[in-house]
Amino acid sequence: MSSIWNKAMYFLGLDDESRELSDTGGNAIPDPAPPVDAPRGRRVEPPAGSRWRPANTEARMETYGVTQSTAVRQVPSGDANAEILVATEFSDAQLLADHLRGRQLVVLDLRDTEPETVRRLVDFASGITYALEGTMQKVASGVILVAPSRVSLSDDEVQRLAGLGLYELDA
Repeated sequence: MSSIWNKAMYFLGLDDESRELSDTGGNAIPDPAPPVDAPRGRRVEPPAGSRWRPANTEARMETYGVTQSTAVRQVPSGDANAEILVATEFSDAQLLADHLRGRQLVVLDLRDTEPETVRRLVDFASGITYALEGTMQKVASGVILVAPSRVSLSDDEVQRLAGLGLYELDA
């Protein structure tokens, strides 16, 4: 009788034994099924030059300001003026998100806000900043600068915010 080890070796193709095991009680391993032929018929090729487009492609392209001749849009970057948002309740988070989606810098003034609301607003600002690939930094005690990606604060704007007490300059 063949051992389990020999059967496993044969099954894995590591044993050069014949296809049938010994006649002393061993079971013969059945032949594998013959390969299946490809289905008969001919393949239908799509017409040359035509390309499938989803419905309303042109309308969607016009909506986003993209023409078929060019799909490259200029991304605004560089220096910008900041919107100052004095947050008093959590519903002000929607204004923050709207400004960031519009690619505007936001100075979030949380100095006169309750601690629980500050925590919720900072959590929300962190999430929206991460989602829009922006940056967030503390610029003064209780004041946070939230910026969309590739938008920075100009030197003149820093001076203006410092004059309002919303930006601490390092000497």
